[in-house]
Amino acid sequence: MKEKKKLKAIKKHIKNFPGLSTESYGNRTRKSIGFEVSDHEDLTSCISALLEVCYYTLDGNGTFVYPKHSNKTPITSVTKVLEMVIDLLPHDQMFCLDKITEILSEKELKKQ
Repeated sequence: MKEKKKLKAIKKHIKNFPGLSTESYGNRTRKSIGFEVSDHEDLTSCISALLEVCYYTLDGNGTFVYPKHSNKTPITSVTKVLEMVIDLLPHDQMFCLDKITEILSEKELKKQ
C-alpha cells in the first residue's frame, strides 16, 4: 500500500474515532469521554453511587444512604460503579488503534 493510501486510511479511522471528543480552548486541547444515562434520575444515581462507593471505602462500614433512597445498599452502589467503569472501557478506540497499527505494519512487512 502506498504511503498516501495508508495516510488516508489512518485519517479515516481517526476521523471516525468513537468515544473520544476533542475540543480546542486557545492553546489547550480538551479531550473527554462519556457514558450513557437514560434520564436525569439515572445521572444522579450514577453520581450518588460514585460518592457512596468512595464513602464505603473510606468509612469501612458503609452507612451513607440518603433517606429518600433507603432501598440502596453498598452492593447496588458498587454494582452501579462497576457498570459505569465497563461502559467507559475504550473497546472501540482500541479496535481503531489496532486497525491503524495493522495499516502501519504492512509497510514493515513489505520491507522484509
